[in-house]
Amino acid sequence: PEELAKETVLPVFDRRGIVRMRIVQTAKRYEMGLNFGWLMSEPIFNTTRYGVSGYYHTNEESAWGFQFYANSSELSTYSKQLKTFDLDFSRAPKPEFMLHGDYNSKLFYGKLSVAKNSVVNTHLMGLLSAGVTKYTHKMLPGASVGLGYKVYFNSNLSLRTDLRLLVHQATIPFKRGALGAANPVPDENSFKERIHYTNVLDLGLHYLF
Repeated sequence: PEELAKETVLPVFDRRGIVRMRIVQTAKRYEMGLNFGWLMSEPIFNTTRYGVSGYYHTNEESAWGFQFYANSSELSTYSKQLKTFDLDFSRAPKPEFMLHGDYNSKLFYGKLSVAKNSVVNTHLMGLLSAGVTKYTHKMLPGASVGLGYKVYFNSNLSLRTDLRLLVHQATIPFKRGALGAANPVPDENSFKERIHYTNVLDLGLHYLF
């Protein structure tokens, strides 16, 4: 019994500065990224999109920038199958690209020990964006909110993952008497619009300058 510890103590590091030090410094730096994403709840048009993004880090807590995504021009596999029922959704207005201003709030900077002598630096971020989606006939507004996570390979290069809820005004692709091959091609402005909610997952390779 006399050898058992009678109190608890916090660990003491020989070099406490290493624990506290930020290996990745982002303040006053620019960042560019190449991205690939999926519109996870889009039933009619192809869910993939490709984009670029750029940011300026005002400090270690915030970054401001933009996102540009080009949508695939194809239909989804599901909507192609509906052609057998004489429903041709290629007649409906399609989303062509999206341009949003984006704000990133860096909620947490952390380090993951993946091996005895290797540490991976990470950022957890809150995301908020607003902008427009270009359809074949007009621009429609939208906004998104979500979380982002970055894993750094070194002090410059990182892999970024974003999960967002995109809320935007969208064209309703269903229109009676407009999608059949025997009908005349409809005027794109004749399609109605509504608020659409889409879950978006994006992956990107980003570089800090």
